[in-house]
Amino acid sequence: MESDLVGKSERLPQYIEFFRSQLANDTRLFAFDVTASQAESGKVNLEGYVEFPQTRTGLVGFLTALGFEVSDEKVETLPSASLGKKAFGLVKATHTLCYDQPEKPREVMTDCLMGEPLFLLREEGDCLLVHSGEGYLGYVAAADVQRVDAQAFAEYPTENAVQLTSDYTLQDGLVLPLGAILKRLPSQKGSVSVALPGGKTVELPPGSCQPSRPTPGAIEKAVTSGQQLLGTPYHWGGKTSLGVDCSGLVQVSFATSGVQLPRDANQQFLLGQLVATRWYRDGLRRGDTLYFLGEYGRIRHTAIYLGDDRFLHAVMPKVTIGSFNPEHEDYDPKRTASFAFGKRLWP
Repeated sequence: MESDLVGKSERLPQYIEFFRSQLANDTRLFAFDVTASQAESGKVNLEGYVEFPQTRTGLVGFLTALGFEVSDEKVETLPSASLGKKAFGLVKATHTLCYDQPEKPREVMTDCLMGEPLFLLREEGDCLLVHSGEGYLGYVAAADVQRVDAQAFAEYPTENAVQLTSDYTLQDGLVLPLGAILKRLPSQKGSVSVALPGGKTVELPPGSCQPSRPTPGAIEKAVTSGQQLLGTPYHWGGKTSLGVDCSGLVQVSFATSGVQLPRDANQQFLLGQLVATRWYRDGLRRGDTLYFLGEYGRIRHTAIYLGDDRFLHAVMPKVTIGSFNPEHEDYDPKRTASFAFGKRLWP
């Protein structure tokens, strides 16, 4: 930005925009909204929000390198404490559009279907800033969301959930949309009972839905393939038993199950269903992919979740197993502190 590393106060908005577009993660997937102003004392005051402390560190470091004295006291790290215990949501309307900002004019980012899990980040008027099921970031109408605590969020849907194979209209006019995944309940033969996010139970004809469950054989094949590389030397760019890096390990492991992933961790992150965040790891299941931030807030590392808080990853000097649990011998405090998201490649 400045060849002499001397920042100009009138260019502060450009510096923030440069950091957002070039140095931070994709803002379709990571919350970042920060403004900068300079006080009479010369100090630069930052206001707004970020999703992870590493992003704050990166932004402050960037501005400091340009010669500014920086205060980030008014930058909130999400999710907002004001959400309280009910910091999770389930879409209870037929669908709800997810926008790039709460007020018009605005752009649709994605569409969230009934039953879709939402990770809430903050409230703004009658909207909620959320991560959608695929991880996209945006604002949805609060009235379309059933807010729940972590326990209720973990219990919906269950492993034997069903997915709608066509639109189904209830007697009250509510439409259960094609593609929605809903919690299945015990039912009489000849029908399928499901629980809607608001708590209502409805009966569906069997032909309107199909089981939505993981494929254990494929998942185990990918995990087993990865574990065969335990002890392999770490080698940047490697994808064989002679040497492998973190994203190479994940890529070749899932390739054995027929899943072709992009090469790098910050590309692999785009795939799959969002199932865990730094503040909520209870949704993790064996075979999920894990993503970690580097010092300045960009995705720099990936791993395969094994279950019981443990994960398989390639780090210097070799492929090893780490753990999120401080009571385990293989506890990895560095990765625990830098964990960002968990994604699931199977339903």
